[in-house]
Amino acid sequence: MLATIRRLSTSAAAPAGRLAYWNDAWAGASGGTVVDADGEGFEGVLTSLRAGRFELLSVRSTPAVTRSPGRHGADGEGSFLLQLVHSGSCRLRHNARETELAIGDLVLADRRKPYELAFAQPLHGLSAPVPWDRFAPFADALEATAGRRIAADGGAGAVLSGFLRGAWDHLAESDGADWPDSAEQVIWDLLEAVLQAQAGGRGGIGRADRLRREARALVEARLSDPGFDSAALARALGVSARYLQMAFAQAGTTPSRFLLARRLEAAAARLRRTGGHCSITAVALECGFNDISYFSRSFRGRFGVSPSRYRLGFGAPAADWL
Repeated sequence: MLATIRRLSTSAAAPAGRLAYWNDAWAGASGGTVVDADGEGFEGVLTSLRAGRFELLSVRSTPAVTRSPGRHGADGEGSFLLQLVHSGSCRLRHNARETELAIGDLVLADRRKPYELAFAQPLHGLSAPVPWDRFAPFADALEATAGRRIAADGGAGAVLSGFLRGAWDHLAESDGADWPDSAEQVIWDLLEAVLQAQAGGRGGIGRADRLRREARALVEARLSDPGFDSAALARALGVSARYLQMAFAQAGTTPSRFLLARRLEAAAARLRRTGGHCSITAVALECGFNDISYFSRSFRGRFGVSPSRYRLGFGAPAADWL
């Protein structure tokens, strides 16, 4: 997949105005984040890699303190960030914890909560928004792990850290890099393994978390079945619809919203993969939609464009709907 890479650098501003430029152009746009640093000597470079919905950010900065007040009331999509120290070291205060992070270390940040990152030497960090439609069943584990150091010296954390750093070094630093379609899946599979290991170390995942994990597996297996709705999901799990609703409410969503999100994501992935070789109607049917008008409205609401225009963005010709 061809990745889109964009860069923002303080070199575009006069030395005396670089910190203000950085805060206005990037930090201020990220939900009230403020960077404090030496205004005269500050330098920063932000690089964004986008491949489909996946985004990986690289931030290089001279010594600074970054603070965020948190997004009160925010939930769901975009709430969590996976962050990695690519070079340098820093101190993180977040989620009632103070953590020292070194090269290769990972951490999850909950953007709903206050956050302070301080470093006395230049720092290069990587971060990626965690996809809520996949990780909603792990909401409890995400919240419990936020602000906790995920060491890169063993286990799934080491594999995830090495993969992210290697992917950036070999692909993201080159404009127009051919980002592998499988890379995003590998990253999130590894994060899931990290969360399972973290939860296991604290006595296991709770009943609601387990139920959401089982629900996700069933949803993945039954995406193409248009009759598989939230009521059918509850029956398959052997619980009441109300109990399933309560379990998903803890993750900030509902069974119906989760099922719709997964179907839309599967449809988008198929549109990217098949291009013009499969009609949009066929894609909709394969992903469990038997009402094409509803599919089109839902797809536009989720991705901001129609299915046909979305497919055009990946190089396919204007397609028939039949």
